[in-house]
This record gives sequence, structure tokens and C-alpha cells, in this order.
Amino acid sequence: MMRGAAESIRWGWRLVLVGAVLLGACRDPAKASGTALYVTTEFDPSLLLTQVRVWGDVDGQPHFGPQVLPEKAQRVLNSGETLRVVLGDVPNGVRAEVNVEGLRDGTVVARGTGGADIRDGYEVEVSLRLEPTTPPDPGTFCVGCEGCCIQGQCTPSTFNTCGTGGIACTACDPNFASHCDGRGFCACGASPACSPRTADRCLLGQCRCGNSQACGPGQQCVSGQCVCSPESCAGCCTGNVCDVGTTADRCGRGGVVCQKCDKNRSCTAEAVCG
Repeated sequence: MMRGAAESIRWGWRLVLVGAVLLGACRDPAKASGTALYVTTEFDPSLLLTQVRVWGDVDGQPHFGPQVLPEKAQRVLNSGETLRVVLGDVPNGVRAEVNVEGLRDGTVVARGTGGADIRDGYEVEVSLRLEPTTPPDPGTFCVGCEGCCIQGQCTPSTFNTCGTGGIACTACDPNFASHCDGRGFCACGASPACSPRTADRCLLGQCRCGNSQACGPGQQCVSGQCVCSPESCAGCCTGNVCDVGTTADRCGRGGVVCQKCDKNRSCTAEAVCG
């Protein structure tokens, strides 16, 4: 399999750009790379993209990127190019958001975003379309900047201007963060900023949902209570616990109540008793 020149490892993630057709021919979608995002980018070929800049966030984890792929422009990229973000120890069911900028001769000419819910141990697909940006936004990225970028100006990383490596600055939310971590992401105590999906506040360096700890995978914080719902659970719900939903005892998907299949039936690949 032929791969692009760039491969980066930071904070437990690895990001690789691979030719779309070549990768697609040998990809096993079940467990191709462990816990990972398989990102497909589509764009107008007339944009003549030569590189992409990739970064993103996973709920409750440090952000990944930014990373430019390939490191050196070698050819005009084709619509349908793919890249893989290999993640570390990420809980099942958390949300991941990916941002991609298309570059031509180092200038941003297109941008797109996409997201998906993580499946622990599996590769999930993220498809996004890069739309032209005219004129290019000078505030998105500052070259050679140790802090973050505001309107094309490199700014020191602070609570209200958080970021490193020249990415666009983020204002930390005082409801969900206590400070800007030295690595350039908003944090609550020693952990990344609380996710609004699983917590409603950062209190004394701890993410909390109501009077309890932050909600677990497959749950969301609603009015100070951790609940299992269609918005939070990809499998099925047993009370307020999200189950994978692939066994005969607990079958279902999309956050519905888990079903117990009859003795002569099993839970199918579509997560229904059959």
C-alpha cells in the first residue's frame, strides 16, 4: 500500500494521509486500525489543492493537530483523498469533530468540518466536503507561532486566547474550564475541559453533572442527571446505562430501550431480534 510522506504521533494519536483508491482497496472497515477516524475529503478539483491541514477534538481528550499533510507538497490532490486519525484510549460513544483546510501553495483555499461518535476498537467513517473560502481567512493559522492566531496576529496563549502551534485561538468557557493548559487546550483541573454533553460545570478542577461526577460513555447530562438517550447512546439503553446492543440479552441501537430476544432468536447485525 502506498502512503503519503507524513505521519505524526502526539498525545496518543497518529494521523496518516493515504491515497483514497489504494486505501479503499485494502481497507477492512471492521477493525482496520483499532480506535480511529477514517476521514474522506471531497472538493472541487479546480481548487488544485496540494496539502491539507487537519485538527480536531474528541470529547474529554486533548485536541489533535494541527498537522499539514503531506509535509511537503508533492502533487495535486484528488477529490476523495482519505486520511486516518488513529486515536489512543478513547471511551466508546464520545463525540469527535474533525476540521480540514485545503491548501494551495500554502494558502487556505477551502475548508470543511465533520464528526462522528467513537466506537472503541473500531474505525468510524467521517465524510466532509471542503468548500472554497474567498478570500482566505488570515486569522485561521499563524506560521511559526508558539501561541495562537487572532486575525492573522500571533497571540500568547491565555484563558481567553487558548491555543498553541499557531491554530485559531479559543476562548475557554469558565463554566467548563478552569485554565488553559500549557499544551494549548482548555482544561478543568488536570483533564481537558468538561464536555457539555457529559457535564454541566467545572467545580474545583473536577467535571460535574449536578452533584455527581461527569456522565460516563453513552450518557448525557440533562438537568443535573446522567441519562441514556438517543442523543448519547449508539447502542441501546438499560435504564440510564448505554449498552453496545449486539447481544441477545440486550439488543438495539439508536438509544432505544434494550430488548431481550426470544430463545430461538438472536440479535442481528442491524441490532434487531431476528
